[in-house]
Amino acid sequence: MTEGIVVIVDLGHENCQLIKEDVESFGVKAVICPHDADEAYLEGLGDIKGFILNGGPHKKQANGFRVDASEAIYENEIPTFSVDHASWKGVDLFTWPKEETERREKIEKFLSEGCGITL
Repeated sequence: MTEGIVVIVDLGHENCQLIKEDVESFGVKAVICPHDADEAYLEGLGDIKGFILNGGPHKKQANGFRVDASEAIYENEIPTFSVDHASWKGVDLFTWPKEETERREKIEKFLSEGCGITL
């Protein structure tokens, strides 16, 4: 595995585990974290190379408000890849591709070009 970690932020999609496995298939450690992770939690993970904001069909809370990432996730210079989640950092994909090959291509591009990880 490479040095560093990619954090998959669970913002309401059931495929977080699948995305974690895709990231790890490139030899990059990945972890799924809750949307409300604070700074102490994130610091405890180690050298974060990138965030994947993984929105989805369950992105509304019981009170009707949209689930969003915590300030600790947004307030940094760490590369972020946003899927099905409108954030102030933008949206990279409106949905994950259904085809595994295409999905892995998007992840590989983010890891290499966005995060600067040598694969």
